[in-house]
Amino acid sequence: MPDDLIAIVEESEDVNSALISRVRLEILWALSELGEDGATARQLKAGLNLSDGVLYANLKKLVEMGYLRSEKVTLEGKELELYAITPEGLAEWRRVRSWLCKLLGCGGETCER
Repeated sequence: MPDDLIAIVEESEDVNSALISRVRLEILWALSELGEDGATARQLKAGLNLSDGVLYANLKKLVEMGYLRSEKVTLEGKELELYAITPEGLAEWRRVRSWLCKLLGCGGETCER
């Protein structure tokens, strides 16, 4: 348990509470690693082992929040939706990751995830 729990709890006010869900954090983490290239919903579904309903509901919410952008692409003759993290999404991911790492005591910015 971190030494300064009160300060960490107070810092949570800077974190968007609508983002704090395992699925949304996993999506942001994955897309932050992929950068501008992003990933299709099919790739995210396979990589994160999510159902269509859970994936699409969370992707839609992250797009609405401005953390992801989506665009239609043609891949192997099929039109697919490609998702990539926005600069705002990347900034929020870093803020949340830092806060979670402090909360968990894993070293803040040096946290591996």
